[in-house]
Amino acid sequence: MFHIGRPYMGAAGAMRRVMIKMSVTRNRSLLIGIAVVAIILVAAVGGYYAMMPTTPQTQTTASATETIMTTEQQTAEINQKGSDTLLVLAQRWAEEYMKLHPNVKIAVSGGGSGTGIAALINGQIDIADASRQINDKEKTDAQAKGITPTEWKVALDGITAIVNPNNPIGELTLDQLNMIYRGNYTNWKQLGGPDQLIVTYGRQSNSGTYVYWKEHVLKNKDYRTDMQSLNGNSDIVDAVSKDKGGIGYVGIAYAEQRKNEVKILGVKKDANSPAVIPNATTVTDGTYPISRYLYFYTNGVPKGATAEYIKWVLSTDGQSYVSKNEYIPLPASVIAEELKMFG
Repeated sequence: MFHIGRPYMGAAGAMRRVMIKMSVTRNRSLLIGIAVVAIILVAAVGGYYAMMPTTPQTQTTASATETIMTTEQQTAEINQKGSDTLLVLAQRWAEEYMKLHPNVKIAVSGGGSGTGIAALINGQIDIADASRQINDKEKTDAQAKGITPTEWKVALDGITAIVNPNNPIGELTLDQLNMIYRGNYTNWKQLGGPDQLIVTYGRQSNSGTYVYWKEHVLKNKDYRTDMQSLNGNSDIVDAVSKDKGGIGYVGIAYAEQRKNEVKILGVKKDANSPAVIPNATTVTDGTYPISRYLYFYTNGVPKGATAEYIKWVLSTDGQSYVSKNEYIPLPASVIAEELKMFG
């Protein structure tokens, strides 16, 4: 007996199995394709986010860093050194300016005009304080090191001749002061005073006051060999106040501050001229014969904090501390000329 239906059913089943396998194969290919597309999309998205700006947290950190850097950039230090005569005033200026500008730190020290100018030439400081003008040798030394010394007048000063308060002498001529400090006069009786040896006190050779006195009183002649050379104005006032035969020269501020301890002498240009006591009026109008400017020196025209500080020193506020400390403020015409240098 023949079973015709079984072979027919077997062929149909085989066909179905082939179709199923083809469907599975297509599904697998589709899945693989989807997976590949997914991988590409993930990579693309990852690359996109990698190029995106930093997160808000990172941006906040960067902003804080920028703030710190800004603060650091605003903090400035000014190093100032030199004239002992100018020291009291320079320290007062620095103190007052730092109160107004807490982000600026100013370090001031003395040592003499020559010491300050040398430090400027060597690039060690920002401002050299001087009670004399820079000399030709210093200019040459500065140029050799690429430094351009630039002069700023900041105040006026009168160099005051002082004696012990017990000395009856009240005035001297420029010639008499010359001969005292060159050793021609050795006893006060030669000048109408008591029979008392003259003891001369002066500054050391690195002092601008030493140089100015030598140039304008001694006419560039040598000091007497027995002159007592002291470090600063205060030391000279101390010595003269204790020595009956003593005579010294100091900046007007130091003499005024301690005028109860020493006698300030009137100075005559010559024997026929009136004696003039140093003060703001006589120094400014030139009737007192031993007066001078006091200076700052910088390397070129400064910028930034140093420039702003010098502008303040020359301002009405800055100059008010000149007279408060017994120095002489600059005339308005001189201040105007100084400020023109800033352009």
